[in-house]
Amino acid sequence: MGLWFTALLTVVVGELLPGSSPVLIWLASFGISDKIEHFTAYFVLAALPVLGFETKKGVFAALSMILLGALLDVLQKFIPGRTFEFADIAANAAGVLAGMGIAWALLRLPVLRPRTSRGRSIPRG
Repeated sequence: MGLWFTALLTVVVGELLPGSSPVLIWLASFGISDKIEHFTAYFVLAALPVLGFETKKGVFAALSMILLGALLDVLQKFIPGRTFEFADIAANAAGVLAGMGIAWALLRLPVLRPRTSRGRSIPRG
């Protein structure tokens, strides 16, 4: 949970920094598309709760990241040097869905399932 909150705080701060921020200028120097950055950030924000929380809470937390991403992008309209883009929201949503899907698939691996003291898998839910 702590890792997820740290990632969440990092994304919120990063999305609300002014366009002239040294952090954003440094990130731009890598030449990575901002859509890939959005996808990756929201992939992580969705995968972590699916992997770490109880099933329903994890899914709810992951899906709520779509709303958070849209809200943060709307708020960027009011931040100097930042703009609102539907493509950013789409990249965020795609990252959330991919993160949930990969995390869900990982949970199906026998190695990652919680076990009882007798070695049996405990169903999540």
